Amino acid sequence: MEKIELLVRNLILIVVVAAFLELLLPVGEMRRYVRMVIGILVIFAVLQVLVGLFDRTDLLPRVTIEKQSFEGGEQSRFQEEYANRAVAAYRRGLARQVKALAGLSGLEVAEVEVVMDEKGGRYPRLMEIRLHLEPAAAAPEDLAGAEKAAGAIADFYNLPREKVVVARP
Repeated sequence: MEKIELLVRNLILIVVVAAFLELLLPVGEMRRYVRMVIGILVIFAVLQVLVGLFDRTDLLPRVTIEKQSFEGGEQSRFQEEYANRAVAAYRRGLARQVKALAGLSGLEVAEVEVVMDEKGGRYPRLMEIRLHLEPAAAAPEDLAGAEKAAGAIADFYNLPREKVVVARP
């Protein structure tokens, strides 16, 4: 019943618009084109209702997707493996950032070791950063720059200064 009401409403609207356009247009070729366009609109309105009547979704089979169940804790093993990969990638990213920050301070770092607390909660927490200097950067005047760089890194990562350790070769 709703579809027939929609058809009647659309047809009335199309007829009103057609009458209004014919009053505005001068006599001649243009009226013929307006009548043709209005005729096409009427055909579309009727087709819309007919297609709506024959559009029956209840005839199609229903498709459902069930969750895949893992046996013997296999799912938790996969979750743990992906979590470990994510933590390792995070650790590598932090090490690259720290090495870059130390390089900006003029400090030559051979290796950066990132220590994280992975048992404290859901996400690992940064506990300590260890900077292993290049053998060439072990001169006493370079160690003062190393302490300055370590302070900047501690400030950047919001760590206490004693949690950024500079290890000499």
